[in-house]
Amino acid sequence: MALRGIETLTTRRSPRRSEPSWARLCAYWDGGYADLELSGSGEVRVGRDAASDLRIPHPSVSRHHALVRLGPEPSVEDLESANGTRVGGRLAEAGARTPLAEHAIIEIGDALMVLRQREQPSAPIPAPSDMRAVRELVERVAKGNVPITLVGETGVGKELLAESVHGQSPRSGAPFLRINCAALPEQLLESELFGYERGAFTGATQAKAGLLEAAHGGTVFLDEVGELPKSMQAKLLRALECKELFRVGSLRPRTFDVRFVAATNRDLGAMVSAGELRADLFHRLCGIVVQVPPLRERQDEIEVLARAFVADVAKQLGKRAPEPSRAFMQALHRHSWPGNVRELRHTMECAVLLARGTTLEAEHLPRSVLAGPPRSDPAGSGLRDELLDIEKRRILSALDRCGGNQTRTAAVLGIPRRTLIDRIEAYGLPRPRKKRKP
Repeated sequence: MALRGIETLTTRRSPRRSEPSWARLCAYWDGGYADLELSGSGEVRVGRDAASDLRIPHPSVSRHHALVRLGPEPSVEDLESANGTRVGGRLAEAGARTPLAEHAIIEIGDALMVLRQREQPSAPIPAPSDMRAVRELVERVAKGNVPITLVGETGVGKELLAESVHGQSPRSGAPFLRINCAALPEQLLESELFGYERGAFTGATQAKAGLLEAAHGGTVFLDEVGELPKSMQAKLLRALECKELFRVGSLRPRTFDVRFVAATNRDLGAMVSAGELRADLFHRLCGIVVQVPPLRERQDEIEVLARAFVADVAKQLGKRAPEPSRAFMQALHRHSWPGNVRELRHTMECAVLLARGTTLEAEHLPRSVLAGPPRSDPAGSGLRDELLDIEKRRILSALDRCGGNQTRTAAVLGIPRRTLIDRIEAYGLPRPRKKRKP
């Protein structure tokens, strides 16, 4: 079965050439990683034997398991292994050459292999038109231990997919912890990831475990991984290679076992070429790279997501979910959703708040979605904007009275804290910080 929705960022569509373009063969298995730099055409012997070109020391892999042939038309041949070789989920016939498509996942026993190409200066492979193939891919790779990187525009739902990976994995009973690499200064990022000892810096009154320790046995989600500072890249790479970390202020290493799922809206391959991202860290984190399509390319999901968000908001407000009208849904389908799923959620929250009856009408949508005021009721648009402005000013006033404390602000406004945070993001308000006592 051909897999769509997967892309290694060093892969590009290009005309077939006589000169081979294969760059690296990467293998991942539970607890291990190996890769081989490729210099051109030829054959690569894969197996558990120490003399293999690419050695995979896993009990599910035979001593002489498979033969990968490079060149313009790459293929793999199973060498009558005990547990077989699969390409795209299908068992390869022993002794026969099985062609390798550009994005094929090669299963060697319980290990996974990916054949990477050298970067070519041509257009990137387009994202799929829907999420079905992406979810099928996530479901398959979730069961292993391969690091995954989710690539897509801001707001497409990468964090939800990361949670899905964790939930469908053998690690689902252990913690799922997340960190936004762009939200913290470098020193705080290091202490959050690796932890610190008492007295390591001013204010460190007691030792604290970092994310990598706290998530032992589980999954760590690195959001905005493209924003990692260069010094942190080196420290994270060392931790990945050795499965050990040093808390800030400590000389004693600590072991950890986590699976990494990363997310970014940047072109990591271009960052490697520009020297902004270490190539060795790129290969460690990007075992499988999943391209998440924007919402404008997922028309079949807009109504499903909109109804789910409406039901969720109505439940939080303790009211019956209003029914979207035909004009309401047509307006949603006409919009390009530059803010993707996140924008759709905020739009549904505002619509539910503005709806007084049991039906959601187009007039309950903001101007940005309607691309102009509704013809039937131009006055309704002004009323809607006025109400939104009132809500915005009430939030700002409550935040100021509560000293930036979001929990107290939400209580004053009579809304859940999560709803308050969503409103802050929807209105583009700066995230408040608690005021310190003089």
